[in-house]
Amino acid sequence: MSSIQWTIKSFPELTPAELYDMLKLRSEVFVVEQQCIFLDMDDKDQDSHHLQGRLNNELVAACRILPPGLSYEEPSLEGW
Repeated sequence: MSSIQWTIKSFPELTPAELYDMLKLRSEVFVVEQQCIFLDMDDKDQDSHHLQGRLNNELVAACRILPPGLSYEEPSLEGW
């Protein structure tokens, strides 16, 4: 049985393929499933760390970890 492989990277460490996978998954979850119409490119990714969960090399979970002051006074998590 396969298990989810977790990685965490800063924005500059992400490969173009990893960034594409994360943006695609975010759109699938928020725009398609939850019908949340909003600008996804919010200039917060560049200052965040990105946790990725892959199962058989497919991105199945992701979370960005925002530093204090970027969205709130405290550090915050946004997952999808």
